[in-house]
Amino acid sequence: MSQMVKAVRSRYGFEETVERIKAKTKELGWNVIGEHDLAGKVDVKLTIIEICNRNFAKKVLENPENRWISAFMPCHFSVVENPDGVYVYCMNMGLFAKMVPGELGEILSEVSGIDEKIVSSVI
Repeated sequence: MSQMVKAVRSRYGFEETVERIKAKTKELGWNVIGEHDLAGKVDVKLTIIEICNRNFAKKVLENPENRWISAFMPCHFSVVENPDGVYVYCMNMGLFAKMVPGELGEILSEVSGIDEKIVSSVI
């Protein structure tokens, strides 16, 4: 299961990591549609950033057979402060894309490339 989630150690502090994730998302033409600061609820410095792109979402959801993927939407990035530094966690969309057949898998591969660019903004 650890292969399904990517863990990347940020070279920045917590707040700057959150800001860089959001800035790179916008730079790539995606939208931050939610940000959840959970520190007060879970006693861990944790922010979850939800992102989406209307064009990708429309392309994926226009085929009723693909609508099950909505359970994985929007894309999430978790920024967590661990004892050894700040980490960004996200779904390994590249691996997931290989498990999904046809056009949906191809679209998820494209999303994987976007995810990589977002994560690379903090390493």
